[in-house]
Amino acid sequence: MSIGIYISGLGQSTAKETAEKYASRYLKELEYSTSGFEFYTKIEKIYYLEENSSLAIRILQKPKGQLTAPTDPVLYTFYDFQYSQLLTEKFEQRNLILKNLFLLILVIRKIPALFRNIFNLNTFIKTKQTFYVFGIFLLMSFAVIWLIPSVLSLFQNEISKYFNLDGNLFTTLVSISAITVPVTAIIILLIPESSTLVTKLATEFTAVDNYIQYGEQSQTIQGNLDALVEYIVENEPNPTIQFHTYSFGSIVAMDALFPIGNDVTYNTKETINLLITVGAPFEFVKGFYPNFYENRNTFMTEKIQWVNVYSLMDAFASNFRNDNKAGNAHFGIIKNKEKPINLNYEIARKDTYNPFNFLTLKHIRMHRCYWDETKNGQSCTRLIFNKMKEMGFWK
Repeated sequence: MSIGIYISGLGQSTAKETAEKYASRYLKELEYSTSGFEFYTKIEKIYYLEENSSLAIRILQKPKGQLTAPTDPVLYTFYDFQYSQLLTEKFEQRNLILKNLFLLILVIRKIPALFRNIFNLNTFIKTKQTFYVFGIFLLMSFAVIWLIPSVLSLFQNEISKYFNLDGNLFTTLVSISAITVPVTAIIILLIPESSTLVTKLATEFTAVDNYIQYGEQSQTIQGNLDALVEYIVENEPNPTIQFHTYSFGSIVAMDALFPIGNDVTYNTKETINLLITVGAPFEFVKGFYPNFYENRNTFMTEKIQWVNVYSLMDAFASNFRNDNKAGNAHFGIIKNKEKPINLNYEIARKDTYNPFNFLTLKHIRMHRCYWDETKNGQSCTRLIFNKMKEMGFWK
């Protein structure tokens, strides 16, 4: 029995993406590639731990025009693995000012690494994309902080009495707010999503930094993923498991397949045979955490096959090449043995990094380009489905 575990990106990356939508796209590809049959899904909520659940989405086949029957064969089952809340729950409770302050500090901390990457001639790093993303982060983190002087100036009399301050300070605050308020207003007008985007970026980027830098929540997330795999092994007949991952979900999957200073679980060794990554931020992570992929367990390098979908316009996605061109991968995660099969997916022509694209977040928005919010639109799923069929994962 073929089983897929869908590991999504974080909140800002998913654009309301769900495992049900992901599975429905594969159902559509089955319909487009066969005749005489119809396909439908059955969804079941399961608990793989006492408090942790997953959706089991089964794709079934029946003869065209006939009613569904208990004997209809299951062609494929998707389980979803939700880790986003586990990763961000500690940071979510902080207020907006603190979130922006943490984001600003984090961006400033990474500036030396940013310039180090520029002058590192031995490794290709998406320098323009990285500058672009960090420029957006810097702009977003300042957006709310810039409003603090204007807020303080509203309470000039009360604050002066309480702290015994003179009026010069507030004259300065008013002068600063005369500049910062219009600038922030322009940002909000040009980037309508900025009011929510900044909070999500701050939460996710800081939580990811803690996960990579300090291993915060990594043991909890990997333990939950191990438990889900264990549930599948115990409850599905002779399962073979494929990881379907998007964005930061690919990093979570890589940690499971190539753990740091730890052995691969028995179930992973025996059941997982395919890794699918879509928009994987491998180079983005490696550029700022160069040691993150070192000292990895290499057992799975010869056990799994790997399909990687990327867009050259996506500021985060990795093509595992030494240039920013479409083509075969040059390297893998650890060794050349596990180089991915690259599938290039584009919905727009390759463009330059100009001020308009910068302000409209074009190259960040393109991280969502692999599918839209509907179930019926075209997507990169067709490339993955056809490749899986070619490789024998769809019968």
